[in-house]
Amino acid sequence: MKELSKYYTYDVNKVVEEIRKNNSKRVLIQLPDGLKHFSTTLIDELRSTLRDVEFVVDAAPIYGSCILNNNINKHYDLTLHFGHEPYPYTTKTSSKVLTLDFLSTLTPNNELLNKLVELMKTSNIQTTAIYTIHQHKKAVEHVIKHLESKDIKVLNKGNNATIMGCWFNDALKHLSSTDSYTIIASGLFHPLGIGLLTKGTKHIIQLDLHRNEVRKLNDTVEKYLRIRYSKIMNSMDARNWSLIHGVEGQYRSAVREELVTALKAKGINFYEYQSTTINQETLRNIDSRDVDVYVITACPRIPIDDLQDFEKPVLTPGEALMVLKEVKEYIFPW
Repeated sequence: MKELSKYYTYDVNKVVEEIRKNNSKRVLIQLPDGLKHFSTTLIDELRSTLRDVEFVVDAAPIYGSCILNNNINKHYDLTLHFGHEPYPYTTKTSSKVLTLDFLSTLTPNNELLNKLVELMKTSNIQTTAIYTIHQHKKAVEHVIKHLESKDIKVLNKGNNATIMGCWFNDALKHLSSTDSYTIIASGLFHPLGIGLLTKGTKHIIQLDLHRNEVRKLNDTVEKYLRIRYSKIMNSMDARNWSLIHGVEGQYRSAVREELVTALKAKGINFYEYQSTTINQETLRNIDSRDVDVYVITACPRIPIDDLQDFEKPVLTPGEALMVLKEVKEYIFPW
């Protein structure tokens, strides 16, 4: 139990209250993949109070609240989904799914914050908009306070700080008025998303609390944009396309309809597939000489992060629409 509280916090009283209120006897626990190793400690902590409740951990990959599997959830009285924001594109949320904070105890120290300021000053950055992943929400106010004490203006303080891989809140509202975007996260996934969204036109600064590092990712964003444009160019004359759709929260009917309409208008032959899992093996299993281009409608990050090295172009919905509607300006994500 000490291990969990040392690194992450959650509202155990709220969990107990919800389970009791719903008279739940079988409860499913969902955690992001990087946090699943805390599941045994979490269960032990809940069992100490809820001795009459059965807890089961969903071991399947969980990358976000977009891929809640109702075929699994329906077998439980309640699903506790930790560590993600509620999915904004979902119009209906099941009362059997409770989305809960799972927040990191890490806070940026003065040394790290001063590195951030130094990088901004040397890059002539005077304004920024700050975004973060769910786990680091508590760190945002520390960063804002320090930056403003050093005369760096934060444009979005107080609201809309959390981002996902395909959803970036109000980030574009600040495009014309900010010098930079500061993303509190580890890895490339979230800062790269902001970089693609803003088409590489702004400084992208990463504040990594786990590595205690500050990095400017302008060159990385530019590299990925070049790769994405090459995929688009290699799709321009393709006459046989395949659309691969997801399920549940990753089935996007509006995106499908727009793509199908555009394909028909161009007289392009296309095939459709649907899968709970979309990866290299999925494409290998369905690939044939009859297909020149794949479009993933499930998640726009799959072509970028997982299928970039596939030998045929694999496009996001936005990139596909660039080809089909002859749009030159990069579209991400949709």
